[in-house]
Amino acid sequence: MAVAVIADKKTGKTYKKEFSDDVLGSLTGRRLGEEIDGIFFDMPGYKMKITGGSAKDGFPMRKDLPIMGKKRLLITYERGEKAKKGIRKRVTFRGNVIGSDIAQLNLVITQYGPKPLEENNTTEGEQ
Repeated sequence: MAVAVIADKKTGKTYKKEFSDDVLGSLTGRRLGEEIDGIFFDMPGYKMKITGGSAKDGFPMRKDLPIMGKKRLLITYERGEKAKKGIRKRVTFRGNVIGSDIAQLNLVITQYGPKPLEENNTTEGEQ
């Protein structure tokens, strides 16, 4: 079972919806930024944009990494109050293609359907 976290920009709320591995199989090959139909999550009439996610082992998806698996990248960041510049660290990320090892998908609603979200048996979370 995987989890979809659906963000509603109108109300500022997020909704959690579990979906089966069959649905995840039909989403395999899609990329971050693509728009999908809400029928995958029992929400007909809705359109959603994939904005992120994470794998079962906890590695986050990265939009600029065009692979399905994991990759270790050397990233530069600033750390601390005095911001030491030039600190680089090797961090593992997951690519932007959805595969069978996804545990969570983050989605944003782009088009609303006929039924309100509260009626679609989703559990409400706080943002």
